[in-house]
Amino acid sequence: MPYTYKIPENHPLRKLFRSLADRALVQSSLPDNDLLFYLTDLLIDFMHVENVYRLKDERERRLEYLFDMLEIASKAPQSKRKAQYKQIGDYTLFTLGMFPENLHRGKRTLSHSYYADTGRQSYLVASELEPNVETTVVYRKLAEKYERCVLSLNWVREYTTDPFYQYVFRQFGITQ
Repeated sequence: MPYTYKIPENHPLRKLFRSLADRALVQSSLPDNDLLFYLTDLLIDFMHVENVYRLKDERERRLEYLFDMLEIASKAPQSKRKAQYKQIGDYTLFTLGMFPENLHRGKRTLSHSYYADTGRQSYLVASELEPNVETTVVYRKLAEKYERCVLSLNWVREYTTDPFYQYVFRQFGITQ
């Protein structure tokens, strides 16, 4: 699972998403610096669709359905499992938070609760496989506070569709 694209730490978009995520976490009654930085990094990382769909099948085709992702992760060698379950957690969190309407696209529609349960469980599995204590704590927070993290991303979505924020984006040259 190679890292496809990276937006630099000093990029204005990172500052913008950090501000939006901070406001959203406070609005969701979840002010937490670990989650703030995690959600900011997730939003930045998933700006590129290739990063949303990092998991690949044996023929290197990207996996777009949760069932397929879970099947690959369950059969993965121990050395790749943590990254794959983390990716599933991130994918479900991002989808529920930013694009919940995508749950009903394609041939394999799933419920919100199935996505949430899968995301929560994936972060728990990643936490059990993570050797770094600080990262383990973050994965456990994501699992325990999953729904409020989704709500926070729902707020970010609202902020980014608000006309005021669209104006700010245009002023910074982020959108046309």
